[in-house]
Amino acid sequence: MQKALELEHLEGSQFELHTHSSERRIFMRHSNQKVDAFTLVELLVVIAIVGMLVALLLPAIQASRESARRSQCINNLKQVGLALQMHHDARGQFPSGRIGTDETTTSWSLHLLEYMEGGNIFKTWKRNLAPFQEGNSAAMRTPVETYYCPSRRLPNADRDFVNESEPAILAAGVAAGGDYAANAGSDNVKYGVDESQRPIPSIDETVAGPIYTFSRIRISQVQDGLSNTIAVGEKHVPTLQTHSGDELEQYAQGDTAFFSGDVAFSILRISRDGMAESSSDPSREKFGSEHPSISHFAFLDGHVKAMQTSLDLSTLHHLSVIGDGEVTQSGQF
Repeated sequence: MQKALELEHLEGSQFELHTHSSERRIFMRHSNQKVDAFTLVELLVVIAIVGMLVALLLPAIQASRESARRSQCINNLKQVGLALQMHHDARGQFPSGRIGTDETTTSWSLHLLEYMEGGNIFKTWKRNLAPFQEGNSAAMRTPVETYYCPSRRLPNADRDFVNESEPAILAAGVAAGGDYAANAGSDNVKYGVDESQRPIPSIDETVAGPIYTFSRIRISQVQDGLSNTIAVGEKHVPTLQTHSGDELEQYAQGDTAFFSGDVAFSILRISRDGMAESSSDPSREKFGSEHPSISHFAFLDGHVKAMQTSLDLSTLHHLSVIGDGEVTQSGQF
C-alpha cells in the first residue's frame, strides 16, 4: 500500500513537471513570435503615396467644381435672357440701361425682377423714394441669387450707394450687388446722354447697344438680328492697386449698388477695348469673368454663349451694336 502511494506521488510530480515544462515552452514560443507592424520607413512611404494621390485628384476636383459653377452662371444668364424677352413682350421694348443719371435713378436689373423670381422684391420698390432711402431697403438691399456668378462670390448685401456726380458715400456696405452688365454698345458706357445729362435726340446704330442710358430699343431696331446681338454679359471687376480698402474702392471698380442706376460703370459695359483677360486689368468698362479664359453672354434671342476673352475686337464690336450691317457667323466666336 505504501509503495502504491509513493508511485502515485511520483507520477503526479512527473505530470506536474511535464505540465510546467509545456507551459514554459508555449510561453517561449509565443514570446519569440514577431509582432506585425509598420516600420517608420514604411509609414513615410504610405504618407508620400497618399500625398501624391491627393495632388493628382485635387485639380480634377477643382475642375469639377468650376464646371458646376459655370453651369450655374449659364443658367443665371438664361433666366436674364428670358426676362428680357418677357419685358419686350409686355412693354414693347427692352429695358433701359438706367432711367436717369443721378442718385435717385434705378437700373435695368431692378426692372427685370418683375419678370423673374424676384417679382416680390420689385413690388416693394417705391418710385417716389431714392434707392438709398430706408423705404427702399427691401427693393435695393435684397440680394438676388440669379445676378451672382458663383465663381466670383455668394449673394450678399455689401455694396455701397454712391453719388457718381459727386462721389460721396450715401450708405456704405448695405446694398445688393451683381456680376452681370448690360451691353451699352461699342464706344461709351455713358452712351445715351448729352453733355447736360439729358437723352440724346437720335442714336447711332453702329455704336449703340440694345441697353444703355435712357434706351428704348425695340426688336425692329436690331438690324443685325437678335441672335447676333449681345444683351447682357459677365462684367469685369478689376483688382485695384489704388483705393484698396477705402470708401471709393467699389466706385473705382464699377461694383457699387446693383439696382441703383447712378453709377453707369456698375451696370453697363462696352466692347471698345475688348474683354478683360485677367483680374489685373484696371478697366471698369469691360466685360470679363472669374472663369478661366472665357466669359458668358446672353443674346437678345435668349441663348447663352461662352466666348473667349481673347476674342478679336472687330468680332466683339459687331456683336455689341444693333445695326452696323455686319452679321457675325457663330463659328467666328
